[in-house]
Amino acid sequence: MTKIAAMIILAIGLLTSAAAQNISNGDLAQNIPLTGIETAKGTYEPMSNMFYGNSFVLNSLAESETHHLTVSLDYLCEQCEGNSHFSVTGGSWSLVVFRNNVYAGTLYGKVSGGTIDVVTNRNGEPGFRQMQINLQATSGLGRFAGRGSANISGVYEAITDAGSNQTTGNISFTRGLQDAEIK
Repeated sequence: MTKIAAMIILAIGLLTSAAAQNISNGDLAQNIPLTGIETAKGTYEPMSNMFYGNSFVLNSLAESETHHLTVSLDYLCEQCEGNSHFSVTGGSWSLVVFRNNVYAGTLYGKVSGGTIDVVTNRNGEPGFRQMQINLQATSGLGRFAGRGSANISGVYEAITDAGSNQTTGNISFTRGLQDAEIK
């Protein structure tokens, strides 16, 4: 029993020191809650079974830092009728950041994949769409220009109400936005 307690204490100690190292290195993911709207359903191309330009505009307003995210998705729709799962094949995104009401910079990139799931209501009609989209930064402006921006990847997760197009979700980055800046 004493050996088990010692192993648990050792494991907790190792986990705590690893977490402390991550905090000091700034490697913790930054999670940003967002609300907004789906601005365009996209254009369907029947020859390729693709939707192009499914677009969203979302904001996160805080006292010291605000974020404005725009996302445009392309997704495959092999059997659109009755299908509830779609593969995201591409797209683009941009994130504009203001700190203390002053423009800090823009981070932008490509959509590198993801999924869209349609959840139906009791009547079998689409109730909402749930998305998980992979983002890869390609460059940036302002404080995000130069080195570091292209090493940021993230995940955009959102739920869009089928009736109102209202969208809520979050974006999280593998590295915090502070790490991407040139100090």
